[in-house]
Amino acid sequence: MDRKLDEIVISLKEELVRSISDSVKIKSVQDAPVDGGPFGKGVRDSLDQTIKLAQKLGFEARNADGYVGIVDYGSGETFGVLGHLDVVPEGEGWQVPPYSGLVKDGEIWGRGTQDDKGPMMAALYALKAIKDYVQRPSKRIRLIFGTNEETGWECMKYYVKHEEIPDMSVTPDADFPVIFAEKGIVNYGISAPASSGEKGLAIETLTAGEAPNMVASSAKVVLKGADDDILERISSFSPKNDTKLKINKLDRRVEISITGVSAHGSTPNKGQSAMAALVDLLVELPLEDSEMKRLLSTIRNKIGYEFYGESLGIAGKDSMSGELTLNIGTLKLQAGVLKLVINIRYPVFFNEAMIRSQIEEAFNGFRVETYHHQKPLYVSPDSELVKMCREVYKEVTGHDEEPIAIGGGTYARAVPNAVAFGALLPGNVELAHQPNERISIEDILLVARIYAQLFLRFLQT
Repeated sequence: MDRKLDEIVISLKEELVRSISDSVKIKSVQDAPVDGGPFGKGVRDSLDQTIKLAQKLGFEARNADGYVGIVDYGSGETFGVLGHLDVVPEGEGWQVPPYSGLVKDGEIWGRGTQDDKGPMMAALYALKAIKDYVQRPSKRIRLIFGTNEETGWECMKYYVKHEEIPDMSVTPDADFPVIFAEKGIVNYGISAPASSGEKGLAIETLTAGEAPNMVASSAKVVLKGADDDILERISSFSPKNDTKLKINKLDRRVEISITGVSAHGSTPNKGQSAMAALVDLLVELPLEDSEMKRLLSTIRNKIGYEFYGESLGIAGKDSMSGELTLNIGTLKLQAGVLKLVINIRYPVFFNEAMIRSQIEEAFNGFRVETYHHQKPLYVSPDSELVKMCREVYKEVTGHDEEPIAIGGGTYARAVPNAVAFGALLPGNVELAHQPNERISIEDILLVARIYAQLFLRFLQT
């Protein structure tokens, strides 16, 4: 490890913390397009802020039509770092304001600190250290700041179409030591027509879940035509997970709110789905709309509270990447349609077409659509890129863990010859997509130190 470069990175600690805090203060959740911002004002503002910061640090930095930010140092053969500035919705259960960027007890708090603003700021300051240390490099480091990772990857599609593809790349959007395989990811939408009902018990409004790739932390339904017997049945309902039920009576209407615990969609077993509990409850009630009731019943029977697709007949694993996981993501009643969106992470050597076929059979008679399918990623552990990442990680940390496979999907899939490299350190708790997301200052500084050495290794080879 180059000690002088390491000292430069450490000297930038306070600037790094301040920049992460400032970035978190912008709520960069996808919204309706605005001028210069295809993914909404918050995302546009976050990108503008990042480009201005990079320019202030002395880099060539530009905004590519609101889709990506590009920061360059050097010229020639290119090493890319791909990350993102957009974040998932905050969800429920925060101890601090989710966009405060609060710094306390040695940690930076807020949505995006782990995923992925904190790690990308670490990469930026690692590059700042390189700039201060290496003059006139014969190669180039390029940081690519995406803006639509959580909801569609349109930013990376734009980049691949319009910009230069790096010779090799990493993304700080997963785990250390290095990720050599990522499961396939696919969302399926399953829907049925729904009526508001003229008599009897009917669903007036229903919304559950924040995003398909998050465990639903909240679910809410308003029922009309609820008599005393219905209210008694609702009051006596007991979810089969640790979610909490709240009932609000409104004349002959009743509002039911269920609060769960969010988690990343790749690890649904770490959360408590409010939606699973709501579906379980609704199936027990005498709803007037038989088609809606049939869809809800099928959801409960074929998914329910499960995490691995057992009742759907798609459960399984391979030795390379582990088990298939299923997250029951969102359920909404809108414009006369009840739609469920589920998020599945399937092993590297599984077949998505067969998974879809099985789901179509399980939900026979309902509309099934495929959204946002990403094929699995596999890069040989013996590749030059994986070996370089492992060696640098070992030099800085003193640890030599084996490469790993994950269920999350990263930008490593967007370009050739790319892997995920950090930023979560082994043994640390993953809080991405969860309430109280935060990162240790010392941990994020270590990420910057690792990345600086990685950049130097590339420039010197």
